[in-house]
This record gives sequence, C-alpha cells and structure tokens, in this order.
Amino acid sequence: MHKVWIAGAMLAVSLGTAQAQALDLHGIGVSRDVPCKGQDVIVTGNGNQFRLTGDCGQIEVNGSDQQVSFGKAAGLVVTGSKNRIEGERVTSLEVSGSEHQVETEVHGNDQQPAQIAIYGDSNVLELDLDGPTQIEVNGLNQQLTWSGDEPQIETTGVEHRIKQD
Repeated sequence: MHKVWIAGAMLAVSLGTAQAQALDLHGIGVSRDVPCKGQDVIVTGNGNQFRLTGDCGQIEVNGSDQQVSFGKAAGLVVTGSKNRIEGERVTSLEVSGSEHQVETEVHGNDQQPAQIAIYGDSNVLELDLDGPTQIEVNGLNQQLTWSGDEPQIETTGVEHRIKQD
C-alpha cells in the first residue's frame, strides 16, 4: 500500500517538474508555431522561425538569424547576432551581441519598473514604454527609438542614437 502511494507521489512530483521545464527550440532553418502555455522558452541555432503563441515565461533567443514572434512574456534575453524579435509585451529586456532588431512594448509598474539593458554593437530597438522604465545603453552604435512614458536612461559607450518617436 505504501509503495503504491509513494510511486503515485513520485509520479506527481515528476509531472510537476516536467511542466516547469523550459521549452527548448533549436535547429537550423526550422519554421514552427509553438504554444508557450506560460513556460519559459529557449531558442538556439541558426536561421529558425518560431511563432510563440499564448503567454510565455522568460524567452531566451541565442544564435544567429533567428526570427521569433510572441505575445506576452515575462522577460526577453537576446544574444548572438542578427536576430529579429517581435513581441507584444515584456516586463524586462536584455540585448547583447550585434545587429539584432527588437520591437516590443515594455511594461513596468510602480512596484517594479521595467528593466532594459543593451550591450554589444549595432543593435536596433523600437520600444513602446508603458509605465516606469529604466534603460541602460552600453557598447557601440546602439539605436534606440522609444515611444510612450519617458524612461530613465543611462549610457556608456560611443555613437548611440537614442530618440523619442
């Protein structure tokens, strides 16, 4: 009797763990629609096209020449080079690497201002800011165009172009 109960408890724990794991999407030249179902997502590889549907947890995009679109996400981290990301809304954003294009709304609130950090070289970001937002721009030749609520912006590096739309 106890063995059956323990086996059932272990199965329930393992199912809970499986649901909490991140979705790993990787490959070369893959095109796919993927439901997030609140999960974190990790995209790796080269030249993939992923359309993430539903609400997502944290999204990480690594590699090069990736095209990723999504609805709402808890946060977005982009590394590598030449990735194109279009999202409906995030609460945090970190971009490093080079020549990325990122377009999304960034949402903050009085308890938790949105955090944006940009590193690397020649990244292009078009952001619609909703609520308090703190932006850190580093590196070389970053291009940031923002609309919406005025953010706090700190810069280091050279040849940045920052403008309100």
